[in-house]
Amino acid sequence: MALIYDLADPTELQGFVRGVQQEQEAARFVLSQFLPNDNIDDIEYRVTTGQLLDEEAATFRAWDTESPIGGRQGVKRLMGELPPLSKKYRVGEEERLRRRALETGSTAGLVAQIYNDAAKGSRAITARMEMARGEALANGSLVINENGVVQTVNFERKASHTVAPAILWTNRATATPVEDENAWLNVYRDTNAIDPGLVLMSNDRVIDLSLNAQYRNFASVQGITPAFLSLNQINLIRAAYSLPPIYRYDVKVRNDAGVQVRVIPANKVIYLPPAGEPLGRTFFGTTAEAIELQEAKQIDGALAPGMISVVDKTSDPVATWTKVAAIGLPVLMNPDLTLVATVAA
Repeated sequence: MALIYDLADPTELQGFVRGVQQEQEAARFVLSQFLPNDNIDDIEYRVTTGQLLDEEAATFRAWDTESPIGGRQGVKRLMGELPPLSKKYRVGEEERLRRRALETGSTAGLVAQIYNDAAKGSRAITARMEMARGEALANGSLVINENGVVQTVNFERKASHTVAPAILWTNRATATPVEDENAWLNVYRDTNAIDPGLVLMSNDRVIDLSLNAQYRNFASVQGITPAFLSLNQINLIRAAYSLPPIYRYDVKVRNDAGVQVRVIPANKVIYLPPAGEPLGRTFFGTTAEAIELQEAKQIDGALAPGMISVVDKTSDPVATWTKVAAIGLPVLMNPDLTLVATVAA
């Protein structure tokens, strides 16, 4: 195969696939809000864990004495390789000739197909990265075993940050989720000295709370207990008991076998830090395809890190290929800013 540049301008194509990535992450794959993208010119990530916004309190000192020296919170370096992922799409000789005949010799149809395939590839990579983010948040680790890639990354979240209630929330008559959460939040505060910003949960768990006897009793007015509660009412009760608001998350992705799978298991709820706390990043490195484009002076060096798309051509048989590629991985730099509860079977 040989890269070709005459059908789709490489710089425009990169802007296009990254625009699709941004649209997907804003509308659907929202875990990027908590593990935002970081394009780096490397094939490895290196981070210092344990650096929080919260700082140890300063101390008063006597006049004309030296200022105490501040320490560094980070106590450990975490590093590893960014694995590659990619997808490519073929336009064969028959399809190309039919498009050309329909468009009286124009290549506009082929160019449109290249951009359509680039969008599909961008969505596919963005979906896989969302699955990886969900696994990292839910398990405190990542296990990859596909297409010859075998890699395990343990972010070493504290064991005390994986919890479960005495009575599962699916037992709506007797479960006591308010007491459960207050106990878990005490663990979170003891570790981090801050409250979580929100709790991520599926719609099934929201329904459990909307029908939970304890919550409904809290919403009683003049002896009348509502049969169920709206999410608004649930969050009002939660605010009264200093519990973080609920972020409903029910995203599913079709895996490589075409099966719809949940990004985060429906039986888990995940407590996440407030905005600005350095939970982690999703690192995207520089692909070999990007280096090819850069060396051919088809893209600027600043555009090399991150998701990339190229157009290839084969001559026997004649075919045009559109490929979208990336190397990347989500990394939890401060895994204890998460706490996961398994609240259903």
